[in-house]
Order: sequence, then structure tokens, then C-alpha cells
Amino acid sequence: MEHLVNIQNQLAHKASLSNSTSFLDGATLESGLLNIYRQRPRVSVIIPTLNEARNLPLVLPYLPIAWIDEVILVDGRSTDNTVEVAHTLLPTIKVVMEQKKGKGAAMNAGYRAATGEILIVVDADGSNDPREIPRFVQALMMGADMVKGSRFAHGAGTTDMPFIRQLGNRFFTITCNVLFGTHWTDLCYGYHAFWRHCLEVVDVSDTPGFEIDTALYLRAAREQLHVTEVPSFEGYRFFGVGKLQTIPDGWRVLKTIVRERLKKRPTPESNRYLGFRGLKPVLEYAGTPNIISAPEVNLQLLRTIGMILSAGYSLNELMTQVLHLSLQAMNAVSGSLLILDENGQVADVCMVYGDKKVSASEKNVSELLDQGVAGWVLRNRKLALIANTNEDPRWLPRTWEQDMPRSAVAVPVALTDSRLGILTLVRLQENQFTSDDLKLLESLAMPA
Repeated sequence: MEHLVNIQNQLAHKASLSNSTSFLDGATLESGLLNIYRQRPRVSVIIPTLNEARNLPLVLPYLPIAWIDEVILVDGRSTDNTVEVAHTLLPTIKVVMEQKKGKGAAMNAGYRAATGEILIVVDADGSNDPREIPRFVQALMMGADMVKGSRFAHGAGTTDMPFIRQLGNRFFTITCNVLFGTHWTDLCYGYHAFWRHCLEVVDVSDTPGFEIDTALYLRAAREQLHVTEVPSFEGYRFFGVGKLQTIPDGWRVLKTIVRERLKKRPTPESNRYLGFRGLKPVLEYAGTPNIISAPEVNLQLLRTIGMILSAGYSLNELMTQVLHLSLQAMNAVSGSLLILDENGQVADVCMVYGDKKVSASEKNVSELLDQGVAGWVLRNRKLALIANTNEDPRWLPRTWEQDMPRSAVAVPVALTDSRLGILTLVRLQENQFTSDDLKLLESLAMPA
């Protein structure tokens, strides 16, 4: 029980939901932590490949799956078994076969196939460290429209850039800073991420080659999107020969810079949506404001809970706060949250009845896992719906409950790549949880 301590002072002590207007009716988490624990958007990672079968086993296992919802491999007519290796390593990977040549064609195919709110492009040859993905996501969630990796920012570096290419990249970077008013430290680096809405104003479908990264960054700057850099370390290619050709590709980059500088900004100010992300307002007022429905409020709150849990923190008072939020979102009267470590052992447990937190003995926890719904969820990795706690064999019978049939739901929650949580919620009467409630909880559930 040594985990989950010292978080109470960092969290607000209540989360009041209004039946009529707002999501959380004031800040349920303190403003500083809200930026960390806020709802994580859906993230799509795009990996262009061309004969990278030997490199994928050294790249895909390092993807931070807790931060990713979708991985898309765009294959440019590989002659080795790149696609087969990808499926073996990551069965859920989505493969797009692109017949057109060029990195730009592959990236555009990935953009079209992606379903996430955040799109991230990672090279498959080992030069981009996939473990840096959370750094890009966090920068976007802190307010950037687009995030580009930099090999020359503080804390960054490269082991795969000959001197002549360093000179060329430095020249191109300074030229862009002068012509476009930017303050970048790196230009010709393809590790980047952005919100999907950027594609509404930045169209790079006409750029099939290596210069697509330059075109993407410069068009975003011309459209006055908020483009920021994060430090990134470029490693050497593990196997194979790189496709970059210094002189021909450098010439295309230079032509791209000149062409983008000569273009006029195409989007009139009057046609721009307002708002931090360039989107339409969530609530549009026409005399009477639109009211957000209760299911939408619950879904947003549950996603916030999922983000808190997926942050990987292990703090007891934080668990208590998560339980209180869960009870409120699902209109439940009691619940529990068990945290298991990478070995399947219980690392911590939190139980709440009404507004009170209660202690749980090791015996009680053991019984929950051996005879109760928590153990069933752990073994089956599925959501559980219990209509009547007196009749369902998955529920651990308790003497004080025999005359009080209740209903319950339990869900496995993915915390990190190696840790698991089991959330159980209870309502006072039988048949109170429905399939709609399970659908809401699906936003927390880990894949089966």
C-alpha cells in the first residue's frame, strides 16, 4: 500500500455536475493538474515503410501503446515481408498499400486513413524514437496546433546527419526564419504531430516527395497556426540504406521554400472559425443556448477519468478521487478500484461507500479476486454487467446484502503497458445498469 499517496492537496475536493448547462460546473481538478489529466484525444500514429522488415521488430515494440489508439502502416510497395512482420508484431495494425512513389504520397495516404484527432508521423527505420510520442501529444494538449521535432533544440541530438547535411539544414532553417518570421531550430526533420483540424487549412496533397515536411511546416506558419518544437533525438538507421538523396532532395526543399514564400495566404480572415483549435463553437447561441445532455456529460467525465488513470500515477488519494468521479458520472452509490502490477499482484486498492472511503483487508481483496466480479474481469478482460448481485455467481456474496439485491458493473482499465486496474460500481436496486451504461464505460475499458 506504499503507492497512491500525497495527491489530495493537488486535486479539488468535489466534482459537481449540473443537470442543465456545464460539464463539470467549475473546476473539478485544479488548473495545473487539469492540463495533465484532461481527456486524452484519440491518437493515430502513421508509419511510412519501404522494405523495413528488419527494422520493425526494433521499432514497433517500443510504441507507447497507452498513448496510442491506432497505428497505421503505409507501405510503398515493399519487396520484402514488411507487412507480414508488422502484423506479427502488432496484430491490430492497420495497413494501407500506397502505389505512388515518394514519402509525401505515403504520408498523405496515412492522413486520409487515420481516424484520430491527433496525427503523428514516425519513421520506421529507427531514426525516430517512438518513446518520444507522449512528448508530442502533451505539447499539442498544452495548446499547440502542430508540433515538430527538433534535433538542435536543448536536450536533442543526432547521430545520423553528415556535416554537409547539417550545413544545408542550417541554411534552410535560417532562410525560413527570415522569410516567414519563425524561430525554429530545425527544418528538415520529419518527426511531427498535429491536430486533424490543421488539414482543413494546410493542404499538402500536391507534395509527393521528401519535401512534404518542409511544405507542411511552412504552410502551417503561413496560415498562422501555432507551430512549436520539442527536442528529439535522431538515431542511426538500424538496417538498410536511407532513401534521402542530399543534393536532389535539398534542391526540392529550396524550391519549396521559395514557392511557399511567393504564395499569398489563401484563407480570408472572415472564413476562419474562431476558437483555440480553429473549430466551430461547441455551443452556438441563437437566443437560447443548446443544452448538453446528461449522457454527453457522463461520457466526458468518464474520458477524463480514463486520462487520469492512463497517466500512470499510483497515488491512493488520486484513486479515491477517481472513484468519487466515477460514482457521480454513473449515479452509483459505492465502488472499488483495484490496481495490479505487471506481475498480476494487487499493488493498491480503494473502496468507497457513499462519501466515505473504507479500508480493505488483504483477505477481502483476495476474496474479491478469487470469488468476486473483480477476479472474473481480470481473467476474462471483459466488462461485466450484473443485474442482481444475489443471483449472479460472479458476485461475491455478503451476508448483509442478502435482503438487498443490487446491480453492478465492472470494467478492466488499462493504466500503462504493464499495469491494470479493475473498476467496480454498484447501484442500490437490481436491473439498474443497462447496455447504455456499458457503452459509456467502453471509453475506459482496455481491449480484450
